[in-house]
Amino acid sequence: MAWVFWVSIALLAYIFVGYALLVAVLARTRASATALTDATPPLTVVIAAYNEATRIAARVRDVLAQDYPPENLSVIVVSDGSDDGTDRAAAIGDARVRVLNLRENRGKATAINVAMEEVTSDVVVFTDARQKFAPNALRRLVGVLSDTRVGAVSGELEIVADFSESADQLTPAPIGLYWRLEKKLRDGEARIGWLHSVSGAIYAIRRELFVPLPPGTLLDDMWVPLHVVFAGRKVAMARDAVAFDTSSSNHGEEFRRKVRTLAGNWQLIARLPRLLVPWRNPVWFAWMSHKFLRLVAPWALIAAWLASAMATGNFYRIAFVVQTTAYVAALFALVAPRRAAKIPLVSAAGSFLMLNAAAWLALPASLALDARGLWKKH
Repeated sequence: MAWVFWVSIALLAYIFVGYALLVAVLARTRASATALTDATPPLTVVIAAYNEATRIAARVRDVLAQDYPPENLSVIVVSDGSDDGTDRAAAIGDARVRVLNLRENRGKATAINVAMEEVTSDVVVFTDARQKFAPNALRRLVGVLSDTRVGAVSGELEIVADFSESADQLTPAPIGLYWRLEKKLRDGEARIGWLHSVSGAIYAIRRELFVPLPPGTLLDDMWVPLHVVFAGRKVAMARDAVAFDTSSSNHGEEFRRKVRTLAGNWQLIARLPRLLVPWRNPVWFAWMSHKFLRLVAPWALIAAWLASAMATGNFYRIAFVVQTTAYVAALFALVAPRRAAKIPLVSAAGSFLMLNAAAWLALPASLALDARGLWKKH
């Protein structure tokens, strides 16, 4: 069993440390600059919404209040079979806003496809109903698309405690160690041309590169940029194009969201098998390292723990005790997050455990997905 332990540990070391270090080194030595301009071409902001009557009007007004030429800014809201008056709430009486009302709830992917059939601008920005934008977010986002090598650009999502203040005064909430490292990894991937996903809260694309999403597709923020990459263009990142969102109200909500997101990765593999083929996926190495192996990681963690329990020798006994202690600490962080926050690294262990538990459940969850990809409200 010793070899199982060491193979598992080596794989985990690469997944969570080795790949990040490789990206960091390449970002310092091979990063290519992206041209930026102050161009403000006509653009359309697409918001797909389901039962968002209480906040859709404020969201639309937030978009229209952007530091962007009003004559070049329009909004399309798709009410995806909402039964709470979302379509009426979104119609705020501004000629730049168009509301499309689907009679039946058909899922976000279909709602986006319907909106894109109506878009005429060359640039499209996608966002959700619950966020707020920093005042210059659209200008910063679109400026990156002035580089003809770039086909899509992701903004930055910042988590805040609440939306009680105006967007230009919101203060980002503290985030854990694990998520800070994840953001740095994505930034490094963007700098070396390996980025293959975007923030669903704020991203832009050249309209001609949009490929309709199959009904039920969960991850538009991966389907869309991946097809940009397949078309030979680059996915860039604009760190100063900021969208704000509030954090999940509890660990249970966050866990369900993670399971659904990671299940979406399995769904993408089924719908885009070329992801697994090196000569058909220009970002194969990055995608396998960052996405696919993350789905494998929980099994490696379990294998390492069991192997250390079964192998002979003091080293493996110590390894088993260390792993078990770490898992207990992680569970403590999930059960008592405020108390755990006072102990160094314990909160990060909790986030790590939650993410890997979600990845472990992602495969069976993907098999149980609603085939229509309907919205899940928590």
